[in-house]
Formats: sequence, structure tokens, C-alpha cells
Amino acid sequence: MNEVMLTQYIIAGLLLLGAVIGGYVLARLPLIRRLFIPTSLAAGILLLIFGPQVAGVHFPQFQIPSEFYEMWKVLPKYMITLVFAGLFLGKPLISIRDMWKLAGPQVAFGQTIAWGQYVVAGLLTLLVLIPVFGMPAYVASLLEISFEGGHGTVAGMTPVFNDLGFEDGRQIATGLATASLLTALVTGVILINWARRRGHIKTGGPIRVARNKVYYHTIVAEVRRKGVSFRKVVTIRSLFLHIALLLFGVLIGWLIHQGLLLVEANTWGRGGEHKFFAYVPLFTFAMFGGMAAQFIWRKLGGTINREVVDLISTLTLTLLIMAAIGTMSLEFLVKDAAVFGLLYGAGVVWILFAFFFLARRMFRRYWFQNAIISYGQAMGMTATGLLFAQMVDPKNKTNAVEGFGYKQLMFEPLMGGGLVTALSMPFIITLGLPTFVAICAGVMLFWAFIGLFIFGRGRRSKE
Repeated sequence: MNEVMLTQYIIAGLLLLGAVIGGYVLARLPLIRRLFIPTSLAAGILLLIFGPQVAGVHFPQFQIPSEFYEMWKVLPKYMITLVFAGLFLGKPLISIRDMWKLAGPQVAFGQTIAWGQYVVAGLLTLLVLIPVFGMPAYVASLLEISFEGGHGTVAGMTPVFNDLGFEDGRQIATGLATASLLTALVTGVILINWARRRGHIKTGGPIRVARNKVYYHTIVAEVRRKGVSFRKVVTIRSLFLHIALLLFGVLIGWLIHQGLLLVEANTWGRGGEHKFFAYVPLFTFAMFGGMAAQFIWRKLGGTINREVVDLISTLTLTLLIMAAIGTMSLEFLVKDAAVFGLLYGAGVVWILFAFFFLARRMFRRYWFQNAIISYGQAMGMTATGLLFAQMVDPKNKTNAVEGFGYKQLMFEPLMGGGLVTALSMPFIITLGLPTFVAICAGVMLFWAFIGLFIFGRGRRSKE
């Protein structure tokens, strides 16, 4: 690396740091603070405004040079790989039975929403987007990729979009991820205020609260016996150790991916036809690589501090969202504005329907506290859902956060960036959109049945 390139990288890093500071200040302005806009989103918007597409057109004297945007453009696909490598690293594990008892309703609700996004977008694509706008069939996957998956999933699937020659789809998905995140923050605050006025935010009597605490502390005790650390101190040594562990997970994931590609190239994928694993992005395998790295590390006697993993994941996710928003193209707002608007509207309506109609009937108690977390995730990101949980249940008297946490262990390997998300476009190509929509509808109805008639059966109260 020559001196000029090193200087450019340093300046690019300083500009990102400046955007973070600017985003932090912007997010804490009185009006914006009420909407709980995260620093990463505010910083990304600042980068977009001062980039070639906005400042370059309207006030070029303030534009950040385009070469820096070319450097930042590659950040998201690397950051999401690190995030997924640490997805389950150091996560507390309990028995499947206890996990299902605590998180089952959350799993059913979350899976119903996610599979429903494919159904809603699939029907919209079949009836409108293909015949009227001439869009390819795999546009039906964009809603779940962007709403449930978010900026990281969109970025991680960049190679898939490129292989399919569907760069417009990536830009639409990035725009949908941004619009849905903003919508989640605004509507979430509105819903919470509505719930307070209607009396939906209750934590039950002292006996119920005590029972929840006993159950929670029992789980924590079991988790600690399994060697999961709860220390709050983050040292430089532990930080670098956990970064190395994450990179080891990425390496294992890459080896798994390369091995599957080799098998595919010499069997059913010979000649370039019927490719499958070639369309699966690396970050999906990094998730399983992280699990393998954790297993190996613990066999060697090492311990994992989840707080350190969360810190690294938060930093990488901040960079990811900043870079994804700051470098996204705005051309789709002119070229594919109608497609974008229809997908966005369909996604919002479906999630609101699930929230008001299904959640009340799937959760026997504390329906609002449980549903608002999945609402925030399905339209924004996991951190959005946890923010809402903190607003409605700051002392965690309902155990909704624990339920959501264990729900993620049974949800994220498949949806919101998991295997199903990563394979959705290849599945549509292989099976055809009508068959894909029919399968998704069947899975959605299965989870809806579980939520409504297994967990929701015999509800004892409205809350």
C-alpha cells in the first residue's frame, strides 16, 4: 500500500468518524430525539446529503469527494459478515423445552410476519409488478430482505444481486430498509403512546411479577453454569481476543462455503446450470462458522464475554448502516418509484395487520409488550425492537425481552438474513414464483395456526 492510498484511507476513516459525531449531535436535537432516530441512521443521512447525489448536484462546494464513497461502498458486505459471525457467539443456551416455553409465542408471531412478507410481496408481484411494470419474479423477495433483514442483509446479498444482474433491486431494497426503519421508529412511538392511553401496557400484579423474576433468575443460574460470562468490564485484551474469534468464525464459514461450491461445481452445478450455493452469500455461512468457532474455543477451555461481542457487533452495525445509507443510489426513486411505493405500502399494511389482529390472539399475556418488540424488528432492526421494549417495560417485569432473545435463536438461522432469506431469490428462479408463494403461504399458515390455536388457546385475560 503506497503513501497516497494510506492517506486516503486515513481521511476516509476521519470522515466516517466526523459523520458519527455529526449523526450523534443530529440525533439529539429536541425534535429528532423524540423519534429515537439512531446515530447510525442520522450519520448515514448526513453522508448521503454531502455526497455526489445531493451536494454534488445542488451545492458542489460542500460535496465530499466521490472517491471516498467508492471506498465506503464495500464496507457493508464485510461488516455484515462479522455481525453474523457473532450472532450466537456467547449467547446463553437453555434446554429446548424451556426455550420453547419462554419464546414459543414470539417464534410463532415472528415467523408468521416474515413468511407473510413473502406471500404479500409475491402476490403483489404476480398481480401487478410483473404484468404492469415488467419486473423480474425475484422482486418478490425484496420485502423480507429489506424489512426483516435490513441494510446488512441487503449489503450481504450484493453478490447475488450482481450475479442476477439486478442492481436496481439492491437499490430498491436499500431504500426500503431505510424507509421501513424510519417508519418503525415513528409508528412505534405512536403505538406506545396509544397503548398507554388505552391501558394495554400492564405488568400484572405482584404475584405474577415475582413468578417472572424467579423464572428469569433460574434461567440465568443455568446459563452461568454453562460458562457464559456476565462481566461488564471490557478490556483491550478481551476486545482483540473476541475480534480474533469472530474472524476465525468468518474463516470457518468461508471454508464451508468454498467446500459446498466445490461440491456443487462437480455435481449438479456442472456446466454453470442449476447453481444453488453460488447464490448464497458468505454471511449466512459465517453464522454457522461462528457457532463452530465457539464450540472449538470452549473445548479449549476459553470463555466468551457476550458484552464484548455485543460491543463489536454494535460498532460494525453502525458502520454498516452508515455506509449503506450514505452510498445508496437515489436513481430508483425516479426509475422505480411506483415499485418501491407499492412494496413499501404492502409491507407496512401487513405488519400493522399482524400487530393489531394476530398479536392480541397469539400472546396470552402482555400482548403489547411482546408484539412491539417483533414489530420493531420486522419493520426496523433488532435494536429497534429492544428500544421499544425498554420504553414499555424498563424493568423487564414481563420477560418479553428474554422471550425475544431466545426467539432469535430459533428465528435468525432461517429468516431476517438467515438461510431462507439468502436462498429466496434462487428458490424463486428454481421453483417459479407461483410455487414459491404457495409454499410460503403454507408455512405462514402453519405458524399462524401454532400461534393462534396452540399458544393463544384459552387466553385468560386481554393482557
